[in-house]
Amino acid sequence: MSRTKKQKARKIEDSGSIAGRISANLQVEKLMMWLLTDILVFVFSVTGWCVAIRGGVTLADPGRILLDMSQEGMWNKIGGAVYAFSTGTVHCGIFLQQLLSVIAVLGMVETMLWVFSFITEYFRVRKMLVPLSAMADHTSLLAGSGDFEEIESALGSIDPTSDGYIRTGNRELRPLEESINLMLDRMRETYAAQTRFVSDASHELRTPIAVIKGYADMLDRWGKEDEKILNEGITAIRTESDNMSRLIEELLFIARCDNGRQTLSKTVFSLSDMMRGIHEQQMMIDDTHNYICDIRDEVTILADEQLILQAMRILCDNARKYTPKGNDITLRAYINDKGEPAAEVSDTGIGIIEEDIPYIFDRFYRSDPARNKKTGGSGLGLSIAKLIADRHKGYFDVYSVKDIGTRMTLCLPGALVSSSPAEKRPKETDDEN
Repeated sequence: MSRTKKQKARKIEDSGSIAGRISANLQVEKLMMWLLTDILVFVFSVTGWCVAIRGGVTLADPGRILLDMSQEGMWNKIGGAVYAFSTGTVHCGIFLQQLLSVIAVLGMVETMLWVFSFITEYFRVRKMLVPLSAMADHTSLLAGSGDFEEIESALGSIDPTSDGYIRTGNRELRPLEESINLMLDRMRETYAAQTRFVSDASHELRTPIAVIKGYADMLDRWGKEDEKILNEGITAIRTESDNMSRLIEELLFIARCDNGRQTLSKTVFSLSDMMRGIHEQQMMIDDTHNYICDIRDEVTILADEQLILQAMRILCDNARKYTPKGNDITLRAYINDKGEPAAEVSDTGIGIIEEDIPYIFDRFYRSDPARNKKTGGSGLGLSIAKLIADRHKGYFDVYSVKDIGTRMTLCLPGALVSSSPAEKRPKETDDEN
């Protein structure tokens, strides 16, 4: 017998053994269930008969079954059995004989059904295992034909950092080649994204560390005697420490989301009231822009309130950075044309060029490095907002025109609890600006 035939015979034998074990486990469970059912039938039948004859059996007087041992043969003894009470006895008579006969017939029927069920279950499980056996056979055939050596050789010749693809020239392996090439594309994209993320994160952390070290050296040289340099150094170190702490918190948040450890604490709250609260906060912390609150609908949603609040603050912070002083920033809450709750922040700032819009949610993405350096920020804000939207199965609708402004809308499908038109009233504005 050839090696391939021996392997095939061994696989069939093993699959049969697996099918037998699976069927046996299922049938043991079924047998135990039937046995328990028979016991319960017997107990309830005897109890029901006793209750019917006695007119009710109390726990204080449970009674007992006595057998007439003077009779010859088990059936005669059972037929002469009596149910004894403290106040008398009740003869079981032919009841127990009939009950035991029914139990015996039921047991034989169940045994035949169990054997038949075991056989059918065995072949059904074997049929389910056929695809696995076929897969193993095909794998063995491919390994024996040398085609896998072609795939292995092609894979070994590919540089993971290059754009190479598998090309064996074998028509039968073409579908496998295409699948592997698609997988290679995804792996390269992931690898490039991770490399870029690590590089950018290192750069962002290196900058505040260098500033802190520089001011520490300056304080060590001249700050001890010069109070002005001392105050300047302390302020700079505190500022850079805060920036680095914020960056680390953002990186940890992204890591928790990537690993699936960022849980949602969903509650029912008013999205409209949240936007009103953000509007009041922005007017208090920023007196250089004109904030407008336009609540079109009273929207109540089911979501993580703190995360949604964090996302909207990120949008407001971006609008503030990229909008000239004295211009308008508008906050809205409404139900969009798709019936989804929406929270919107729109500005009249510098806008985003069309080519950059698909990339604004990428981590550390910079459409204009000089502009980012001027306005500050780590470049992770919109990435975090996008993660929050994704965790809520939502999305961002972005519309922007360069030098005119940007409108960013967070839409939350499935989060709507209730909505109603807002009362007609003048838009809330910051009259001081």
